[in-house]
Amino acid sequence: MTVDRQELQCLLEQVYRARGLDFREYKETTLTRRLSRRLRARGAKTYAAYAHILERDPIEYDRLFDDLTINVTGFFRDDVAFRALQEMAMSALMSREGKSMRVWSAGCATGQEPYSIAMLLLERLGSTIRQWDVTVLGTDIDAKALQHAREGVYGPKEVGGVRPAWLDTYFVHVNKGFCVRPALRQLVTFEAHNLVGEPPYQDLDLVVCRNVLIYFTPVLQRRVLKGFHKGLKRGGFLLLGKAEVPVEETRMLFHCMQSSAKLYRKAC
Repeated sequence: MTVDRQELQCLLEQVYRARGLDFREYKETTLTRRLSRRLRARGAKTYAAYAHILERDPIEYDRLFDDLTINVTGFFRDDVAFRALQEMAMSALMSREGKSMRVWSAGCATGQEPYSIAMLLLERLGSTIRQWDVTVLGTDIDAKALQHAREGVYGPKEVGGVRPAWLDTYFVHVNKGFCVRPALRQLVTFEAHNLVGEPPYQDLDLVVCRNVLIYFTPVLQRRVLKGFHKGLKRGGFLLLGKAEVPVEETRMLFHCMQSSAKLYRKAC
């Protein structure tokens, strides 16, 4: 369908006013592709017609939200990234004075990423983890995905990226699949957070935000990256997705530690 940008912006404004979900600075190509599925499903020919459907059927907001959010994730997704995270970022952070670690997994979807990071920390710190103040914070805007993450139950295919020995150590077999054990669960906290409209967290040692920025406009990417820079402690690390890099003036805010892993360190 031909994109009527005025109708599209009016629709996005309506979604923002009704539910507080701000997609106004997402890339247009991403929005139109995902919106088209809902328009076809409801037989709407225009964005204005679909806006009227939302007014008449508020439950449609939930269906729309499911299509607009991106929940592709997995345990230890991308070996190169997790190897760099373990060998470079965690090694450097653990060698500092003090025994605290604050990690933010932004756009964590159903929780596999923050649980993966917590497993790495448990493996690296071993029994000494009791001497550390460790927090792994997973955030997303999708309430259903966060509920899945909090429950911590994953099917056999979902845990395919976990080493067999770690699966035995950090999960218990249940009827539905595998459930994270308390030792792992207690390190991870999940909260609702919108990268677009809410301020970033502060006093962070590591920010992991993969395959989220690619859906944002350059203006929004700059704002989010500046927020990450502000939230990171001196010498903190940032891990991005395979197709993501700091844009324009934000390049000066981060040193690239390993380009293949998209691992960066706060520059100043």
